[in-house]
Amino acid sequence: MKAIHQLTKSKSILFPVVLMLLGAVVLFRKPLIGLVSKANLEIKIEHAPVIMPAVYKVYENEDALEGKYSLFKMLVTNNSNTTARNVEISMEIPGYIDKKSIQKIPVLLPDQSVVVNCYPAFDQKIVEKTTPSKERVNIKITGSNLDDMEETFPIEIKGRNEFMYTFIPYDEIRTPGEFFDNNTLISCFVTPEDPIIKYFTQKIQEKILKGEAASVENKPEEGVRFLGGIYDATYLSHMVYSGTSGVPSQDNGISSVTQSIRLPREVVTGKTGLCIELSILYASVLMNAGLDPVIYFIPGHAYPGFRMKGQYYAIEATGIGGEGMGGRATAQQAFETGMKELGEFMKGVQMGDDRYQVLDVREAIKNGALAMELKDDQFLRQKIDELAMSFEAGGSVNPNAMVAGNTGNGMSNTGGGNTGGNGGNSSGVPSGYRTYNGAVSFAYPGSWQSVSPSTNLQQLRKLLVDPTGNAYLEVYQFPGVQSAEQAIRIVQQDVQAKGGYLQYAMAGQSGNFSLIKGQSGGGGSSIDWVAAFKPAGGGMAGIAVGTVSGAGGGFQNSIQNILNSLR
Repeated sequence: MKAIHQLTKSKSILFPVVLMLLGAVVLFRKPLIGLVSKANLEIKIEHAPVIMPAVYKVYENEDALEGKYSLFKMLVTNNSNTTARNVEISMEIPGYIDKKSIQKIPVLLPDQSVVVNCYPAFDQKIVEKTTPSKERVNIKITGSNLDDMEETFPIEIKGRNEFMYTFIPYDEIRTPGEFFDNNTLISCFVTPEDPIIKYFTQKIQEKILKGEAASVENKPEEGVRFLGGIYDATYLSHMVYSGTSGVPSQDNGISSVTQSIRLPREVVTGKTGLCIELSILYASVLMNAGLDPVIYFIPGHAYPGFRMKGQYYAIEATGIGGEGMGGRATAQQAFETGMKELGEFMKGVQMGDDRYQVLDVREAIKNGALAMELKDDQFLRQKIDELAMSFEAGGSVNPNAMVAGNTGNGMSNTGGGNTGGNGGNSSGVPSGYRTYNGAVSFAYPGSWQSVSPSTNLQQLRKLLVDPTGNAYLEVYQFPGVQSAEQAIRIVQQDVQAKGGYLQYAMAGQSGNFSLIKGQSGGGGSSIDWVAAFKPAGGGMAGIAVGTVSGAGGGFQNSIQNILNSLR
């Protein structure tokens, strides 16, 4: 009886405990399941059509040229009911880039999306690649509570001399100038630090310019004299102009002109060059000498020059002639032709033809379009020595005659979708600001950073944010839209669809820009903003810039500077 009593007593204690445990299981069933169930991710990838070795330094820098040239952009979406944890994305290109992690996402909530941009760091040796090849990019996604995922896509790595003039899909091109959307990357072929170009510049200064440096006194006539000295060096060494054009190509759905561009050292020692190659050579020598080189692009042609004290100068480098060219021009004649062409260039810009573009090389380099690094070569130095024997001290340059009657062309609004900013001199760009160029162009504080937008609104092309997170700038382009109000309504619909609000009022005109003032927000915060839109490319383009409500007036000067620089 005593044993039975003890058993009954034990059961009376055990029964409530069991009930408590069962209750805990029922109560916490969902969280427990959440800890062991797996998340499912959806992956969408957009990638560059090709890899151009000449621009390898741009690929690795997410700040270069507004982060425009990532290898790929991947949209990662958690389409499950479970939070994904410790998600890590890695990539490799066998033979070129070993497996490396490119982003870690500690937590990815259900229905949340994250944009991952890949900026791969290639070894410098990639510039030794002279022929194209087909390679593969391998991507792996891992996480604490998801099955490993693998994605891959093929890509062509070009030879170092090959250049594609646009990466924009053909059906998205809206203006003729967008066929040359990559023109800023031409800066990567400008090699002022190449030991061979340094040696060539030295020989020009010694043999033709008698040791004088154009940048010492910063006088236009000295800059023009140096420009003529480069021309004489090419003329006297019997360099010839070769007039071939690029070849249309199709790469991963991109229709573009692809051209083989010789490096400046190859142009000098090979004694021949296309118009773009001669322009790049001039830019390399001018920059090595301390000047600010520019390259002018017009339909079917390019020619070099420099800017100084807000004025622009040009020379027709192809005046050296070649087989079937019908003669050769002196430095004086080439300069006069270049300045005449510069006048025509300005007319094209003023008419809004975006095929007329200017590449400000120093500004492009400042924005991350850095040149490849090249090794010294004793054989090429010997070739330079042989060429220099043909140089005549003084050459045919008469700087007074060359400058007389040619005071340069002011070009504060170069337009054309390129880097026409002047780094804060006479262009009106404040010191410490960077330039953005596209359908609209403007200057913005250099500390503001480009970030991935939290919306999939396709018309939003760029988002810049102040480091404090209290000021924002958005760049928009609306193809086919006929008015600024129609454009802002599209933005309003997108905001409202996400549970936010946007209210606005039209605020008049400033030049060809329609102004709008408004406020938008959601989730307990709001932003006060002003927008400016103009007709562009068969639609409307513009910006919206503003601050978090209550952030104070510390950003007003920056916003005013941005709006004042808008064009």
